[in-house]
Amino acid sequence: MARDKNQRELNFKPLFKKFGQTQIENKNEIALLHEEIEAIYLMDLLGLYQEDAAKRMNVSRPTFSRIIRNARHKVANCLISGAKLHIHDQKDSYLIAICSDEEEELINCNARGKYILIFEIQDKKYTLLKCIENPVFFENQKPGMILPKLLVQQRVNFFLVSKIGAGLKNSLLSKGIYTILKKQIKFNDLANIPI
Repeated sequence: MARDKNQRELNFKPLFKKFGQTQIENKNEIALLHEEIEAIYLMDLLGLYQEDAAKRMNVSRPTFSRIIRNARHKVANCLISGAKLHIHDQKDSYLIAICSDEEEELINCNARGKYILIFEIQDKKYTLLKCIENPVFFENQKPGMILPKLLVQQRVNFFLVSKIGAGLKNSLLSKGIYTILKKQIKFNDLANIPI
């Protein structure tokens, strides 16, 4: 008798959900499960070992091994056969980080703001989860060196900012964190950001 499936901890929010070649007509489509893209994100993008990635997903190491093997097989099949790839997105909430000079107001929303505000967006509503001091401001650190690692630890999916350098943007993207540029940022806008 099969045992019950553990609840997977899925933190990666896929921004793009359909991929495929356009040179020839190919009606084959392969579906990559959300847990499979999560496994690719943890192992192949963040570089975690299987044991650590399994803990992050709340599964056993052998289960994680099966998930990553299936994911890589599907991706390889798409690359070799030219089938279209579709990613199932089960994550109905996501985390947005914003740097600000104030805790109660969104002021000077760039990477050097005093605080990092982390919001959860779910069902078009936002909730402030935490406010932490920004080491970029308080320890005079470089944004590209400190923010990507810090935001990954906080499991942030998107970084909302009024302006950003190419180096920081690329560092965030290499960790699976997408940047959203918005000149004026207000609390009421958070739940309506097109993602």
